[in-house]
Amino acid sequence: MDSVAITPPQMTQLLLALGELTHQLQLERGCTALFIDSKGEIFSDELRAQYIITDKVMQSLDEWISVIGTSWPEKLRDIQTSRSERQQHRDQIQQSKISFAKAVNTYTYAFLAPILDISVELALQIKDVDPVKVSAYSNFLQWKERAGRERAWGAHGFCSKVFRNREFSERMITLIEEQGAYKRAFLSLATPGQSQMIEAALGGYVMECLENIHAQLAATDISDDLEALSPVTWFELLTGKIDRLKRAEDDLVKALAPTDISVRPVTPAKRHTLIEPHMPIIRTLPAFSKLEDDELDTLLSHADLRTYEKGKLLFLQDEPLSRFYLILKGWVKLFKGSGSGDETVLQMLSSGDSLMEAAVFLNIPSTVSAQVVQDVVLLSLPAPIVRQSLMDNRKFALNMINSLSMRSHGLIRQIEHSRLKTASERVGWFLLQLGIEQNGGKSSTITLPYDKSTMASYLDMTPETFSRTLKQFRNKGFRIHTDKITQPDPDALCKFCDETLAETCIFKDKPSCPQTYLH
Repeated sequence: MDSVAITPPQMTQLLLALGELTHQLQLERGCTALFIDSKGEIFSDELRAQYIITDKVMQSLDEWISVIGTSWPEKLRDIQTSRSERQQHRDQIQQSKISFAKAVNTYTYAFLAPILDISVELALQIKDVDPVKVSAYSNFLQWKERAGRERAWGAHGFCSKVFRNREFSERMITLIEEQGAYKRAFLSLATPGQSQMIEAALGGYVMECLENIHAQLAATDISDDLEALSPVTWFELLTGKIDRLKRAEDDLVKALAPTDISVRPVTPAKRHTLIEPHMPIIRTLPAFSKLEDDELDTLLSHADLRTYEKGKLLFLQDEPLSRFYLILKGWVKLFKGSGSGDETVLQMLSSGDSLMEAAVFLNIPSTVSAQVVQDVVLLSLPAPIVRQSLMDNRKFALNMINSLSMRSHGLIRQIEHSRLKTASERVGWFLLQLGIEQNGGKSSTITLPYDKSTMASYLDMTPETFSRTLKQFRNKGFRIHTDKITQPDPDALCKFCDETLAETCIFKDKPSCPQTYLH
């Protein structure tokens, strides 16, 4: 993004205008949720009134854009020109020509996500801005947005009484967990004064009521008290919380611009203390290789480290990615789902892999969903920070190009295996790969990292075919237990090797290597 001649106070006013537009669109989304799910019986007048308020805020932003001129990024002007799309969307809502999920998701991903993204990118352009403050601001915006999504989807629950629906309950619990994660990330970067301000703003009876509701939503048995709560009461409780977050957001924006623009000593960027034990593996990740220590520390000062349990959905297909993820430990599957509930596993990713970096770089929705299949430790960076770093740091950009090239090569290899190899060859290659990854190929015992149905889908075969193929290996002397496979001899899988696996094998070019991949 090119720098522009605009003062820090002017940038502050622009960010406040964008924040107000975000806030009103979030409120419009919430009103829409009540309107649609009640079939227009409630919030009909409130929704039309909200349209007027949102449009007035947009007019205020128009004035800023007209003053700025054409030197600003196209995405900012896209926000201005998207009003026709919003009007078409509103017409469909009023005419009952759109489903609840599509109506809410359009607000979330088509209207709100671009504004949140450009807000962080613009904050980075403030002269002499502290990048740690921007990272805190970015996490706070995502925290508030997840609260807004909870308001909309909760309206669906209280109108339709679908609390016992598995998909609904998982979505709500995920939104609540994500709010907690973004809150923790924000507080780890915020100043003591900001932390105290947030804690004070989010105290009181309203927050106690919401915490009680959250506990009931997470419970196995839904209580009668929860089902008795009216959708309007739910809406007002969440709106009270989000309004408090909005006031705190305004204070954060006002604090972004340096109050002292005189020459100040540069203080080294500090990474989160939780990241320190993982630094040996982080330094080996393709994304960070060849970066100087200060460059790496600057990037990691924005990073977050989280542990997720098996089954956790990280993101869904068609969802914009607000963060760039790198796996430090564990396994994640990338998959596509069908309307009938079936899924196809496209990739299995583990330590050192990144998740959907192309979607982050291009700022487009993810083409797949991601789910944890073995407890995972993830390092993540805000997507706007990554995109800005790609423009500012040539070495980081080259690392990303290399990473994408390796991913492309891996996908081609995977297609080759699924289409040209027999079931036995696919399973043998997969087991050999696991053995090399787990112990360098030195042990005869291989641990299966996730369930066999997932492995079968990844290898493009049915679970039945996978089981029959494993039986063939058992007949050749392999001992197969629940999650362990023991080879009859150390080189029993070497015939399934190829040039890609050979590059990572410790026995390559040594007398003990049969070099069968050359034949």
